[in-house]
Amino acid sequence: MDSEYQRVITRLVLGLLATGCLLSMNAFAQDDPSTVAQTADDEVPMVMNNPGSIVERLEEDEEPKDHLVEFPSDATFKSWYDFKDNLDKKHGLNFGISYTALYQKADDSSGPEDDAAGYDLDFSGTWTFAGRGTDTPTMLGFGAFKRDTLGGANIPPQRLFTQYGGLYSNAAPYGENDAVIGEFWIQKKLSKEFGFRVGKIFPITAYDFFPFKNFRTDFVDFNHVTNNTIPLPGNGLGAFVQYRPLPSTMLRLGAHDANADVEKSGFDTYDGELFTIFEIGFDTNLMPRTPGRPPHGHIHVSFWHQDEREDAGIKDGRGVGLSAVQRFGRFTPFARYGYADVDDTRGPTSIEHMANAGVAIDDIFGQSKDRIGIGYTWSEPADPMLDNQQVIDAYYRVQLTREIQIGPTLEVTFDPVRNPSEDRVTVWGLRSRVAF
Repeated sequence: MDSEYQRVITRLVLGLLATGCLLSMNAFAQDDPSTVAQTADDEVPMVMNNPGSIVERLEEDEEPKDHLVEFPSDATFKSWYDFKDNLDKKHGLNFGISYTALYQKADDSSGPEDDAAGYDLDFSGTWTFAGRGTDTPTMLGFGAFKRDTLGGANIPPQRLFTQYGGLYSNAAPYGENDAVIGEFWIQKKLSKEFGFRVGKIFPITAYDFFPFKNFRTDFVDFNHVTNNTIPLPGNGLGAFVQYRPLPSTMLRLGAHDANADVEKSGFDTYDGELFTIFEIGFDTNLMPRTPGRPPHGHIHVSFWHQDEREDAGIKDGRGVGLSAVQRFGRFTPFARYGYADVDDTRGPTSIEHMANAGVAIDDIFGQSKDRIGIGYTWSEPADPMLDNQQVIDAYYRVQLTREIQIGPTLEVTFDPVRNPSEDRVTVWGLRSRVAF
C-alpha cells in the first residue's frame, strides 16, 4: 500500500474511534433504561453482528428448536439453562459451549491420505456491562477454542485438499490449534446510527455478509466460510467503525493486522502492514426483519486493500466482493462474486475471480431448524499456469435433540487444479455438533 494511502486509512479509523469515545461519554449518561424514550425506530436497531459472529451463534443456539427425540430429556438441562438465563438477565453475561466434529473421505487421492477427521471445541460469550436495554450498549466479546485431529486421523479436514489436489481447503476451519483466545474485543453503540469495535477480532465474521458462513452448522468449504478472493486476516488486532445513514443502509470501515496469527496476541505480529476494507450494505426489506438480527435480504459490496507483507514475501493487492441474498419463505437463494487484482502467485490470495451461487432450504420434513444447503463455485486461479476449478458443496443438518445436530456433507471438485489426472474428486463427510 502507498504510505500516504495507509496514513489516510489509519487516521480515518483512529479518528472515528476517537470521536466515538468522546461521544460515548454522553451515551453512558443515558444508560439507565428508564431514561430512554421508545420510538418507532427501536424496531430496526442497528445490527453490528454478522452471521457467524459470537453474538449470532449464541442467539441461534438459544432459539427454540423442533427436534426428533428427547434424549437426554429437555428436563435434564433445565437447571443449566435457568442458570444461564439468570446470568443474562441480572448481569448481561451470555455464553455458550459447543463441540463440533467432522469426518471426511475422498474417493481419490494423489497423496498418502484419503480421509481426515477433526474437532472444534469452542467457548464463547458476551458481557453487556453498560447500557443494557438502551440504544447505546457497551459489549465485551470473548471466545476461546481448541482444534485438533480426531479418532487417530493423520491429518485434519483443513488439509485434505492437499491430498487430492484442490485449489483451496474443503474444510478450512477444522485445523490444528492449541487452546487459544480467538477473540477479545469491545463493541460500543454510540447511537442508532454509529458504533465501533476494537480488539482481537475474527475478520471473517465481521465482513463479507453471508448468512451461511458458520462452519459449525452450515457450509464447511473455504469459499463459503469466506469469499476466497478476499484475503481476510486471521484472528488478531483490528478495529472497525459502522455508520447507518438510513435504516436500510450500512457503511463499515475496518483496519486489521495483515500478519495476524491466532496463536499470537497483542502486538507480536503487528509491524504496520494493514488489511483495510470498506463495505456498503443495503437491506432489501422484502421480508419483515427480526429486531436485532441480520436481515433476511441484503445486497453487499466490499472493497479491500492489503499492504505488501515483506517478511512473508507476499505482494500487496486489492479487490472487490459482491453478494446478494434473499429469503423467500423456506428458501434462501444467494449469489456472490469476487475479484482480486493480485500479482500472480505472490499476491495475498490465490484466486483472481470467483463466482458462487446456491440455495438453503429450511424446515425439512416439518422441523424448522433442519436445513439443506447447496452451492456451486467457479474459481479462476491467480496463477496463469493453473486451470479453472468448479466445486459443488452441499450439506444436510438434522436437529436430533435440542443440543445435538447431525448430518452429512458432500463436496464434488471438478478438474482439481493440482491433480490434472482426475476429472472429478468427491469428498463425503459426516458432521455432528453438541451445543449448550
